[in-house]
Amino acid sequence: MNKEKIFQKKVKELIKKAGALEEAGVKRVIGLLSDARKEVAATVASTEWQAYRLGEMKSAIERALQEFGSKYGVELRDMQRTFWETGVDIVDLPIREVGIFMAMPEIDITALAILQDYSSDLVTGLSRDAVKKINQELIMGIMGNKTPYDVMGAIGRNLKDKSIFRSIAARAETITRTEAGRVLESASQARKESAEKVVPGLQKQWFYGHSPKMPRLDHMAAHGQIRDVDKPFNVGGEELMFPRDPAGSAKNTINCGCTSIPYHPDWDAVSERLSAVG
Repeated sequence: MNKEKIFQKKVKELIKKAGALEEAGVKRVIGLLSDARKEVAATVASTEWQAYRLGEMKSAIERALQEFGSKYGVELRDMQRTFWETGVDIVDLPIREVGIFMAMPEIDITALAILQDYSSDLVTGLSRDAVKKINQELIMGIMGNKTPYDVMGAIGRNLKDKSIFRSIAARAETITRTEAGRVLESASQARKESAEKVVPGLQKQWFYGHSPKMPRLDHMAAHGQIRDVDKPFNVGGEELMFPRDPAGSAKNTINCGCTSIPYHPDWDAVSERLSAVG
């Protein structure tokens, strides 16, 4: 097997690993939300529908959603830390697999903290929106504009019902997939920039990853596109340094499943050259 095939095999293995980590992370977050929904539903179902109980109900619901937001925030930050490391691995491990063992310059992890803080704001906003929507339903029930049964229906019997919580679950999944992937790609880009200093001719290549949530023809068309490490890809007429680039538009980044992988036109030659230097 030549070095190009060895390289591609390792890249695909790591992309598959990242996908499995993403699915597991989404599953954990949805589990947290399911627990919160059950607590909210129990609060609504067990209370007396009297105006004087509204404050009590609202407080219980706010506590349940705040707890969800807190746990989700910790889960997402931990997931992003893992994805940062995975993004570095997507560059380092395939390069080592073809016999290049040069020490790579350290990369600045400031971007990780910035992206984690941004994601924390998204999680906080999600929890607040959920509280607001549920409280609106409660008020309508207390005022007699909706029956308790209708209010329960708006909350949902599970996360698959057409309800407030299904909408929250969809947003939580989008946040998780997008923000974890954004961290992975930011780390991968930073690592390519450092690796370029020791691997002559290193470039990057857009690898299309089908997103069942939001498939994009422009991303499929970009598959195989090669750029210098410091140059942007052209995706549907928009310049992106990497998939889920924070500077990119929402239509080109949200729920994107693509990957930017390291590329070299001749892994055999560069490996031999660096081995001789070493």
